[in-house]
Amino acid sequence: MKVCMLSSVHTADDIRIVEKEARSLSGSGHEVTVVARPPVSGDAGNISFRTIALPSVARWKRPWTVGRAAIAIARAAEPDVVHFHDPELIPFALGLKRRGCRVIYDVHEDVPADIYSKAWIPSLVKPAVAHGMELVERNTARRFDAIVAATPAIANRFRRYGAAVSLVRNSVRLEEFIEPTFDVPRCRQAVYVGHISFNRGLIEMVEACAIANLPLVMAGSIGASEAAWLKKSATQVIYRGKLDRSAIAKLLNESLIGLCLFRSDPNHLHAIPTKVFEYMAAGLPVVTSDLPTCREIVETAACGFAVPLKEREELSGKLTMLANNPRRALELGLAGRAAVVRNYSWEQDASELRALYERMSLPRADA
Repeated sequence: MKVCMLSSVHTADDIRIVEKEARSLSGSGHEVTVVARPPVSGDAGNISFRTIALPSVARWKRPWTVGRAAIAIARAAEPDVVHFHDPELIPFALGLKRRGCRVIYDVHEDVPADIYSKAWIPSLVKPAVAHGMELVERNTARRFDAIVAATPAIANRFRRYGAAVSLVRNSVRLEEFIEPTFDVPRCRQAVYVGHISFNRGLIEMVEACAIANLPLVMAGSIGASEAAWLKKSATQVIYRGKLDRSAIAKLLNESLIGLCLFRSDPNHLHAIPTKVFEYMAAGLPVVTSDLPTCREIVETAACGFAVPLKEREELSGKLTMLANNPRRALELGLAGRAAVVRNYSWEQDASELRALYERMSLPRADA
């Protein structure tokens, strides 16, 4: 089938959209076009790309303006299936559905919960906006041909709406990471990869590592206020900027401890940060905040520790223990690697995605 992966928010080098889903579908013989913001993935393979020009408009106008442009490009590709990734595209996607196109909504986040973390939305109206988004998703979910959910919590929510749901997690491509061994020493440093922000534990990570006298290496995008705070407040932090996939894998494979200290924002409670799986795949012990899903993953795999952020002494104590006992750190890391092999490898989730598209390839019941 001709498949259009469509996003008005994400870039055309997005890991989930391009490196995982689009490549898996292309490898299964589907003709895949990605429509998204620049930049484009460096190694395009058999995937075609169309980028969306970003107009200079007010923020409140952006969804309408960019959404219309994205849909126009998608329609020009004449796809059999449009697989879209942003809630702001829902009204446009319904238009494609009315024109006879098969449409899949890929839900990355718990959108109603995520509203509460949006600093640009006034606090007084956030409950109304969140409720409105919940109603939009509830009332449109069954009109799409399928929902692809990134977490079990999202999948369960859409099943309650009566939608056809496939769970396709942000799991890990094992081939990216070297299998750890006791023969290869690791640098005495903690690492964090991904978007860097205060609500993702920037202050807590920096302070805990400082108390443990442990260097912290960070890689990923960062906001202006966070960058200013980091420059002013951190002494043992090395910021590496945004890295490509091979550089991220190298950084993880040479580090000793992986950190994921997200605060308990509504959208974080049942999220499964991809970085946790990446740390595990690289053989790093994981130190995470005490969020329900992260705790369950780490404790079930016996690959690290989930610590309440308010317990600063316990948090720095765990880091000190792991930094001073690299063999114990690697033992926990090996347990995490084994758990990824059993339960969290991308090949398992790619199978779910391919199975969905096999069902989509069947003739329609109303044809």
